[in-house]
Amino acid sequence: MNVKYTIVFAYCALFLLISGCVTRTITVKTNPSNALVYVDDKLVGESPVSVPFVYYGTRKITIEKKDADGKLIRERKIAYEKIKTPLYEFFPLDFVSELVWPFDIIDDHVLYYDLAEVKQLTRKEQQKIVLENAQELKIRVDAPDF
Repeated sequence: MNVKYTIVFAYCALFLLISGCVTRTITVKTNPSNALVYVDDKLVGESPVSVPFVYYGTRKITIEKKDADGKLIRERKIAYEKIKTPLYEFFPLDFVSELVWPFDIIDDHVLYYDLAEVKQLTRKEQQKIVLENAQELKIRVDAPDF
């Protein structure tokens, strides 16, 4: 009787040792590189960057490129990317892909973004925009509430 349990235990241990796993990553590449990348409002690094994830679904990707002074030199880009669940991750196939399949499965989603240059405004243009925004805000403040 003890030999049976030992053999079953050995098979279970061997099964767990040879089983593979699914590695899920999102890779963000930008043109130009070295832009700051945020996934779901958390800084993950400079592009190109790969970040692991657990759950599929929509992710908020924010990219911005700043100079040494912290001023934007490329336009900030915000994108909502839907990371689709592959077929092998649906029940009951997920049991096989996660626990039974003896090889590692790499599920890498590569996202590529081009960042446009920020148009540099003259001091006069900046003042004009600030005054227009202030005038609009004054109108909103003076408007009666409905």
